Amino acid sequence: MGVSEKNQKSSQSKLEVKTIAKNEAVVISLSGELSVFNTPQAYDAVSKVISNHKYNIIVDMSGVSYIDSFGIGFIVSSLKETIRFGGDLKLSALSPFCERIIKKILNLDTFISVFETVEEASADFKSNAASAAYRWQQVLSRQPEYPDAYLNLSRIFLRNGLLVEALAEVKKALEINANYIEALNVCGQILLKMGENEEAIIKFKKTLDAKPDDLEALTWLAICYDDSNMLDEAIARYRNVIEIYPKYADLHYRLGMSYLKKQNHEQAIDSLNRAIEINPNYLDVHRALSTIYIKRREKDLAIKHLQAICSISLDAKEVSETRELLNRVTRENFPNSYFLEKIL
Repeated sequence: MGVSEKNQKSSQSKLEVKTIAKNEAVVISLSGELSVFNTPQAYDAVSKVISNHKYNIIVDMSGVSYIDSFGIGFIVSSLKETIRFGGDLKLSALSPFCERIIKKILNLDTFISVFETVEEASADFKSNAASAAYRWQQVLSRQPEYPDAYLNLSRIFLRNGLLVEALAEVKKALEINANYIEALNVCGQILLKMGENEEAIIKFKKTLDAKPDDLEALTWLAICYDDSNMLDEAIARYRNVIEIYPKYADLHYRLGMSYLKKQNHEQAIDSLNRAIEINPNYLDVHRALSTIYIKRREKDLAIKHLQAICSISLDAKEVSETRELLNRVTRENFPNSYFLEKIL
């Protein structure tokens, strides 16, 4: 094979990834080969989006010339990850090769939404909440004793900030099945958001009576104490959960933030660095660490995490402000406070 042929093959095997944040969802545009050699780039893009607390993703595949089993694995795994946070992933503008693999051979469009254009996928996200709520209301009109339907309806209301409506629906699920663990956990989360911390604690403890190792209830119970400023109790509970589930970055982040609230900087740094080891794109952790290092006047470490914020954040205003701060810190012109209001 000649040099030009090798260069051409190398170029074709590359993957270009572009990310654009829209109102309804974040669009990740892929161009090139989505294969074993470059799926890490695609995973990295999704990780950064989720770190921005954005869980609705559209993958534009119009420029994908080739996809293998690793590329398919990326799509399925990313779908599961967005759903875990209450979001969704949709595919748009499949290239001819991808359409043949995804739709005609694997039939993935039976459980992954596929659209002709990015605009159609965006429109579906925009109408999705209303249509999903209507769908479950129709189910309940036929099966009024179906607790899962009330729970799913509650989750839709919760995702859209309709707390009173969400609480009413999840209570209906619990009236049918008082020991419904998923409903108890959702009810606890709603109550916590409404400021009813003591009632939320009761719900999570009831879950743990039935299932002592339930990760969701263990975590949210610790969050309840954290939110109530009972920091010693929260720290003890976070540490206990980490002993059972040591590889969850969120737990290390929350533990680190509790230490930071107590001004225990060394312990906060240890926990936050552990979160970064598990998830290098954890934006909130970079914000927290940059805050600590700026306060401690540790220039090089502060710059490291400020640069990470610029790389990961999808908020143009935040990126602009962080770059300005980078220039200040580089000149050792440290501000008195930074990010504390955002992360505490």
